[in-house]
Amino acid sequence: MQGFLRHKSLVLVVALLLCNGYLFAIQSSFSVKPILFSSLNEPTKEQGINANIKADVSLDHAGERFSKLINILSFSSVAILSLLCMSLYRNNRIRKQSNKALKEKNQELQIAKERAEKASAVRSEFLSTVSHELRTPLHAITGLTHLLLSEKPEAHQLEYLNSLKFSANHLLNYINEILEITRIESNTLELDENYFDFRILLSDLVNSIQELAKEHKNELILDIDDRIPTRTFGDRIKLSQVLLNLLNNSLKFTSNGSVKLHARVGAFDKDWVSIEFIISDTGIGIPKDKIETVFESFKQGSNEINRKYGGTGLGLAIVKRILSVMGSKIKVESEMGKGSTFSFTCYFKYEEQASVQIPEKVVDESVLMEKKVLLVEDNKINQMITKRMLEKKSILCEIVETGEDAVSILKERKFDLVLMDVHLPGMNGTTATEQIRNFDSTTPIIALTAISLLENRDMLMGYGMSEVITKPFEPTTFYKTIAQFMNVSVE
Repeated sequence: MQGFLRHKSLVLVVALLLCNGYLFAIQSSFSVKPILFSSLNEPTKEQGINANIKADVSLDHAGERFSKLINILSFSSVAILSLLCMSLYRNNRIRKQSNKALKEKNQELQIAKERAEKASAVRSEFLSTVSHELRTPLHAITGLTHLLLSEKPEAHQLEYLNSLKFSANHLLNYINEILEITRIESNTLELDENYFDFRILLSDLVNSIQELAKEHKNELILDIDDRIPTRTFGDRIKLSQVLLNLLNNSLKFTSNGSVKLHARVGAFDKDWVSIEFIISDTGIGIPKDKIETVFESFKQGSNEINRKYGGTGLGLAIVKRILSVMGSKIKVESEMGKGSTFSFTCYFKYEEQASVQIPEKVVDESVLMEKKVLLVEDNKINQMITKRMLEKKSILCEIVETGEDAVSILKERKFDLVLMDVHLPGMNGTTATEQIRNFDSTTPIIALTAISLLENRDMLMGYGMSEVITKPFEPTTFYKTIAQFMNVSVE
């Protein structure tokens, strides 16, 4: 707008200058006297002179009037030009001041943005470090608990150990939520899409939390639309995470009631199907003024609810952000005392193919006997737990504490499998794995890690790892994984 006004003002200035010059030229032309012809006879000449004198006097009067008019117009033009110049100068000064203020404000906003990003990065790094460091002692707690439970404890000891196991798993869920929210906030969350059996996935999810439903005396109902294709293509892990968080949330705030998971078809086309997921409960409900805030991190509706039901307040925040990555959005309807309904819609590629359910593989423990495993671990408690778990399956275990020692011993001796801790003093596990792969490309190397924000399975596999086991781990998962990479037959 300012540029447009400056352009118009310059045009007016030029036009006024041209007009002034034109008026000056007209004024000059009127100062020329009329030419008298000397070839006339005397009487005629005298009459002509008299007539000429009269005309000249009349012309002089007209010229004077016109000159005054020209002078007035010239003065007006000069005045207008002066005002325009002053206006241009003032506008230019205001523009410079505005640009300076705008530049300063932009600099302030940039500084504020950088500070906010730095603070967010520091916060995410702190939470990631805390969650990572908590996993190491938690692994010791869960590992020792599993070992004690396998020693056929007495009845009263069994009760204590089960309580300890439950508390450890509860703490692990909190740690996983913290790690997940930091991963989301740092934009490191990515989709891992594959074909999966839709019905089996939802059935397994519901079965996994039936005990929690019984604990709160709730009926847990699964309803799947018959039109939903058997095989769908998407990120089943992220979908499971979203559904588990929503179901756990509903079960947590519902007692002596029901929680339902509905999956129904929204729309079909040749390659895609939209599926609407609806999780409804008959729980305590959410106040209308708190509906939006429940999706914020560390928010649970009110302090009273937080004290009564506990939790981190991250579950619904994680749901909202994962769905955003998946291209969906969570919706909620709730009424106090009557319950809540959460819903979202996801799009999946699909295949019309019959479900083939692969039976779960059971490790033949007798074939694990006498297998040789190299454990690369610097933590003494973790050494003890892992070695004892291996010995329970009659697996021979040798321990080294550094990456350098692991590289040296593998150059001289052959093992059936290597369990490699990622965080080691000196040469870390990833560097050691890279060096081992330079001379040994066949021995399976499984990473043992209390995974952090900067680590993920694909990254670790990129260093030459064969698989990743996250601490703390369940014994069944541990045994199945090592069996898979030791060419153990299963039945």
